[in-house]
Amino acid sequence: MRLELRATAALLLAGTLAGCAGLGIETSKNVELSQIAINKNEALRQTNAWRATHSLPPIKLDPHLSEVSQDMADHIARLDSLKTRRHSSSSLISRTQTNGYKSFAGAENLGAGYANISAAMTGWKTSPDHNKNLLNKNVTHMGIARTNRADGTYRNFWVMTLAAPQKPVTATGFTTVSLPFPIQ
Repeated sequence: MRLELRATAALLLAGTLAGCAGLGIETSKNVELSQIAINKNEALRQTNAWRATHSLPPIKLDPHLSEVSQDMADHIARLDSLKTRRHSSSSLISRTQTNGYKSFAGAENLGAGYANISAAMTGWKTSPDHNKNLLNKNVTHMGIARTNRADGTYRNFWVMTLAAPQKPVTATGFTTVSLPFPIQ
């Protein structure tokens, strides 16, 4: 009886773990990646030109958001896929805050296979969801990065992170007091 229970438990565990493969459980392989320098000012120029044609204000480059973009570009290049659990709004907020950028609004465009920034921008502008991110009226900053994979399906992976920082909360009519002891 005990042996049958163990065998049944082992089969259930194996079935559960096998099911994880279809649920997008991520694995990272040791692959050769190269972080490719891109002309971020050109990416910004193209982004702002597109926003201007839609009567939106220009945005600025932010090094923290470029770090977030580079981390994601490396991640998707390792996976050789754009499908990742990291690509969610809650994950984006967490990733921007980890890199020192407390965001109020945020969006992220992923791309694969594009040879240059113009091709990536064309791809994003012609994709309704990506275009919505480019034209997000709430964002004020962007970061962008590219990672090349030596082998695989796409080889070139692009990420643009768009965000707006949290505004500091200020109160009027209050006086700041320094206490001689820490508040716990």
